[in-house]
Amino acid sequence: MNKLTKAQRDRLIGIAIGVVAVIGALWYLVVNERETELARTERNTQSMHEKLNGAEAIARRADEIGQRYTNRLEMLQQREAGLAPDRDTYAWIINTINPFIQPRKGVNISYFSQPDFSDAGLMPRFPYRWATFHVKGVGYYQDFGKFFADFENSFPYFRIQNVDISGNPGPGFEPEKLAFSFDIVTPVVASADNK
Repeated sequence: MNKLTKAQRDRLIGIAIGVVAVIGALWYLVVNERETELARTERNTQSMHEKLNGAEAIARRADEIGQRYTNRLEMLQQREAGLAPDRDTYAWIINTINPFIQPRKGVNISYFSQPDFSDAGLMPRFPYRWATFHVKGVGYYQDFGKFFADFENSFPYFRIQNVDISGNPGPGFEPEKLAFSFDIVTPVVASADNK
């Protein structure tokens, strides 16, 4: 009596196929999705561990990084000390250049213009404004050349441009002297209350 009728057997095969289909659908919809989510979570966890290890390494180097920052800030402040201030810039250029000129006997500077200020310069997004001073004077050829070289070496953040040299400085000057004019362009540092 273990024999099943054809209808019972077909029903049993249909139920078995249905159960297999339901199990396959559950596997695909639930278990497979959970495995994908678990793999994504493992990748995110690994990424977070790497970031945490990097942050810990930076935290261990915090003193070193802080010291480097402090050293660079001091270096920047020392360099800014040699740049033109935004207040009383004209007096600053006179007080900076005159001690440089005095030991050079063959060069006389007779004129410094008031500064022309500009935000545009050689470099885009440069954090300083520029001051341009027009300078005129007279001097011997060899002394002027040495003055120029010494000036550029002594003031590395200044830029000399628009140099004009003529052979006749005018009446009352020795014929060997040259008349010269040029522009000095220097970055201008904002005062502490303007930063």
